[in-house]
Amino acid sequence: MNKPGEDPLQHRPRSDFLGVFALVERDQRILMVQNQRYIEGRSLLTWDLPGGGVEAAELLTEALARELHEETGLRLAGTPEFLFLQDGERVVRGRRSYAWRSFFFRTQGEGEPVAGGEVLDVRWFTREEALPVLTAPYHASFAHWLQRGGHYFPANWREGG
Repeated sequence: MNKPGEDPLQHRPRSDFLGVFALVERDQRILMVQNQRYIEGRSLLTWDLPGGGVEAAELLTEALARELHEETGLRLAGTPEFLFLQDGERVVRGRRSYAWRSFFFRTQGEGEPVAGGEVLDVRWFTREEALPVLTAPYHASFAHWLQRGGHYFPANWREGG
């Protein structure tokens, strides 16, 4: 059993993750949400794109609309534009704990964003402001895409030696 506040992923494999993330831009600014994450055994605050896991029997666009609304209160507007796929693995102490596949879409959101669900805050960033806050291991693909574009990114999140 894990101790309170301890990352449960540090100790046992889990199911793979299928996710969707929304790039919402207004006035040349990107909407990001603040989350609490466990990285290298520590609880840290990160700035991420709105998004999350695809549920059983849910289409990617349905998950995108649901996650965007849950985290920011925005309603999905128009047809999302596919940007890129992140294909990653999390390795803990030399063993693959799980793999993830995250689909990133440019989309429009109706309304004004407010933090919802597990999200702690919402904020608009210019691309230049966003790059320095993309510090989590899973951010490398998005940072690369912001700087150089691309459609497929393998990713690694290694912890514990």
